[in-house]
Amino acid sequence: MRQLEKWVLDFITGHRLVSRGERVVAAVSGGADSVCLLSILHKYQTELGITLAVAHLDHGLRGAESDADAEFVRALAARLDLPAVITRRDVTAYQAEYRLTPEEAAREVRYQFLSEVAESGGATSVAVAHTKSDHVETVMLHLLRGSGLSGLVGLKEAVTLRYKRIECLQIIRPLICLTRAEVETYCRLAGLEFRTDSTNESLTPTRNRIRRQLLPEIRRDFNPRIDEALDRLSQLAADEQDFISGEAGCAAEKLIIRQSGLAVIDQRGLAALHPALRRSVLKQALAEALGSPKDIEAGHIEDMMDIAAGNAGRAIDLPAGLVFAAGYGELYLGRDLAGLNPLPPLEGEYRLNIPGVTEFSGRRVTAEIIDNTGDRPAAEGMVMLMDYDKAGGDLTVRARRPGDRFQPQGMSQEKKLKDYFIDARVPRPWRDRVPVVVSPGQIVGLAGYRLDDRVKVTAATVRVLRLDFTYI
Repeated sequence: MRQLEKWVLDFITGHRLVSRGERVVAAVSGGADSVCLLSILHKYQTELGITLAVAHLDHGLRGAESDADAEFVRALAARLDLPAVITRRDVTAYQAEYRLTPEEAAREVRYQFLSEVAESGGATSVAVAHTKSDHVETVMLHLLRGSGLSGLVGLKEAVTLRYKRIECLQIIRPLICLTRAEVETYCRLAGLEFRTDSTNESLTPTRNRIRRQLLPEIRRDFNPRIDEALDRLSQLAADEQDFISGEAGCAAEKLIIRQSGLAVIDQRGLAALHPALRRSVLKQALAEALGSPKDIEAGHIEDMMDIAAGNAGRAIDLPAGLVFAAGYGELYLGRDLAGLNPLPPLEGEYRLNIPGVTEFSGRRVTAEIIDNTGDRPAAEGMVMLMDYDKAGGDLTVRARRPGDRFQPQGMSQEKKLKDYFIDARVPRPWRDRVPVVVSPGQIVGLAGYRLDDRVKVTAATVRVLRLDFTYI
C-alpha cells in the first residue's frame, strides 16, 4: 500500500501537479478510483502543502442508486472533516436542450459543476480520478474513431479544459500513474469502502465495450502487453503533438490576422508549410473560433485543408455556424462571411473571344486552342480545359439562372445548379457571382468549380480549349 502511495506522491511532485498553498477540489463519485484519490490526497495534504475540498455531482440518472452515492460521499467527507459541495443537476434536460449524447451531456454538466465549485472556493485545480486504464481505453477509443494525432495523446496528467459553456477549468489526474487493478488493490489493503456504478456493467456505451470486451480479447489472443503498447503510442504522439503545436503556434502568429471575430489566413504562406504544420495551424484557428477543441473532428480539418488548397469562392460549413472560405490569396474563418465575397459581381452576358482575351465585370478570360498532345497540364485554379470540338467556339459567360442544369464531370446525369452549389457548400451570397460558361446548347462548366462531363477532354480529343480566368 505504501508503495502505491509513493508512486502517486512522486507522480504529483514530479509533474508539479500542485503547489504549496494551493486549494484543490477532489471530484469524488464514490467509486473505487475517486475514493482512492481522496484517501491519498487527504493523507498527504500536509506534506503536499494543499488545502482539500470535496465535490460530488448527482446526475439524477440512476434514481435511488444516485441518492445513495451522494449520501456515501457526504458521510465520507464528514469523516475526513473536509468541506464538501454535493448537489444534483438535471442532465436529461441539459441533453435535450443542447442536443447531446447522454455521455456528452453528463460530462459537460459535471465539468460545469466542478468549475463552479473551484471558482467559488478559490481552488486552482480540480483533481479527478482517471487511471492509466482509463487513459489506455481513451487511446483505443480514439484509434477506433480514426482520430488524428491529438486523439492518440489520450488523457494527460494535467489539462486546461475549455468547452462551449465552460470558460476554463484546470484538471489534474494524480492517479494516471496507476492501473484500475492497482487502485482496487489499494482500496482493499487500506480497508476503504466504495460504491459500484451499475452502469459500468452495461455494454451499450462504446467505452464499456472496449473495457469489457475488446481489450480483454486483445490481451488474450493478440498482445498481452497491449496496455503498454497503447501507453507508449500515446507518449510518442504527445511528444510529436507538443512539437508540432509549438511550431504551428509560431506560424499562426505570422499567418493569421484576427479582426472582429474573423480569422484571415495568408493562403500562400499556409501552403508553404509542411502538411502536418498546416493541419495544426488550421486546428488551432478553429479551436480558437469555437472556444474549445472538443467538437473538432479529423474530417473538419481535412475539409479545411481541401478548401485551403483550392480556388477562390469555395467554402465549407463547420460546427457552431462557422464557415471556412477561400478568397484571393486569403482564407477566411468566421460566422458572417457574406461581406467577404471574393468574387466580383457578375451582371449581363459576355461573349468570349476564342482565341483571344475578353474582359468584363472585373474579370479577364484568356482563351486559346491547343493540340491534344496527351501530356497537357491538369486544369488548376480558375483554368478550364475542354474538348473544343464538343464545346464549340461560340461561348458566353453569365451568372446562374433559375432552372439551370448541367452534368458535373464524373456524373452520368444532369443536376440543377442550385443542388450542385448546395452539395459543394458554396455560400449562398456567392452563388450568383460564379461564372457560368455556356454554349448555345448547354452549360459547359462553372469557372473555378466543375466542368460539364460532356465536354471533358478524352483520348479521342483532337483540340483542347483552354480558358484561364483571372480577376482584375
